[in-house]
Amino acid sequence: MPATRRSILRPWAARTRIVAWLLSLVLVAVAANQLIASRVLHARVDDDLVDEVEHEYEKFRTAAELSPTSGSERPTKVYEFLDGYLATNVAEPSEALFSIVDGRPDRRSRAEPLARLDKDAVFVRHAAAARAPTFGRWDSDAGEVLYGVFPVRVDGDDSWGQLVVVEFAAPAQARASSTLRTLALVSLVGTLTAALAAWLVAGRILRPVRQVRDTAERIGEEGLDERIVVTGDDEVAQLARTFNRMLDRIQSAFAGQRQFLDDAGHELRTPLTVIRGHLEVMGDSEEERAWTLGLVTDELDRMSRIVDDLLLLARSERPDFIAPEPVDLADLTVEALAKASAMADRRWLLDEVAEQSTMADPQRLTQALMQLTANAVEHTDGGGRISFGSKVAGDRILVWVDDDGPGVPVEDREAIFDRFTTAGRRGRDSTGLGLAIVRSIAEGHGGTARVEDGADGGARFVLDLPLRPPAHDGSGDLRDSAPVEQTLVASEPTTSTHVDPMPAPEKVRST
Repeated sequence: MPATRRSILRPWAARTRIVAWLLSLVLVAVAANQLIASRVLHARVDDDLVDEVEHEYEKFRTAAELSPTSGSERPTKVYEFLDGYLATNVAEPSEALFSIVDGRPDRRSRAEPLARLDKDAVFVRHAAAARAPTFGRWDSDAGEVLYGVFPVRVDGDDSWGQLVVVEFAAPAQARASSTLRTLALVSLVGTLTAALAAWLVAGRILRPVRQVRDTAERIGEEGLDERIVVTGDDEVAQLARTFNRMLDRIQSAFAGQRQFLDDAGHELRTPLTVIRGHLEVMGDSEEERAWTLGLVTDELDRMSRIVDDLLLLARSERPDFIAPEPVDLADLTVEALAKASAMADRRWLLDEVAEQSTMADPQRLTQALMQLTANAVEHTDGGGRISFGSKVAGDRILVWVDDDGPGVPVEDREAIFDRFTTAGRRGRDSTGLGLAIVRSIAEGHGGTARVEDGADGGARFVLDLPLRPPAHDGSGDLRDSAPVEQTLVASEPTTSTHVDPMPAPEKVRST
């Protein structure tokens, strides 16, 4: 089949299959209903005919019991009684009454019957032999009949007489067949209506699926903003929502990739230009070559820091960027302060600590605190104050680094966490990625990072994390888990200007 034809038929395939299955079920139900209705109607016709024959028998028996037993009106011959009964009882169009006397047909009802069984010699001999009420079926020229033969004798007369009642089944069966045809026609119309309704309903149900297909066909790298409008809460709506969430993840991945390429190209172009320019104009003297080599080495170090920070930010988009485990916040805060105290000659203080255990990634939190520490060191003078702290505030955990530097203007406090921003305070060696890394770590824990006024007019950088943070389930996904219940103890800020440093860690890159 040509591709164009396949593309035309494919959108209708699922809809057609749904309608075909529903229509098959409806047709099976209609056929079963028609079969049951046919059996029920014909059985009812048969019962009605039997009832009519039995009714005629009761009438005849009552007439025989009430017949005069004396006087001039008393019949003396059996044919007189039968003639009188036939004269007063009119047969219906679908029945016939006739009498037999001494084995020969005698009289019949005035209405012309559908078939003359009184002229059927075989039937007449069969009926004339009856000496007790007899019921049965017989085939006639008008179809099957139900008959009753009621023998009678009159005192003083040795002759035998029989009243024959014949009920023709054909008219009642014709009415039943007409009813069945009407029912079949109504069922056909109902089936066609159901098929049309199923087609429309299937189209409405499958509309989100078609939207998923159409959206997927329209999506490209520049069209990731497409989303499906979801209504309802059934399985198809859930599918559309899942597809939208998948698009969100894909868009985020594309945006991160594009931003990584843009940032890398933008930031690495400058040191590469500087290196190329100085290498091109480098002289032959030892002193000039040494100076150029030192400059090139410094630029290469800066490029290396930029690449490392960009790779870290790219990894922050992955679900396994954060590996939570039980963390004691007091130990984390004290150890981070001990590591930071080796970075510069400052007054290192501990504001307060939260005696609280929770689920977090201790390495990532320490990395964020070291980034904030490097930023604080760069913006404070020798002997300046830098303090660490952590506490529980309601259902949040706050961890901060506070300094007495120049602070951050209010209008720059949001933009300072963006990549390569020029807002806020930036040092000479800053790559412009440190605070972006801090925010990525905070968001990876389900929290935020912010800057506010410090205790002495400087800046306080705060990691605001949930007290019941997501817990790792081993698959890269995160789920809620209850923190370990402990008490919160706030320590008094230390006034000492010295904290015993731990062995110096790896060089912490400046923000």
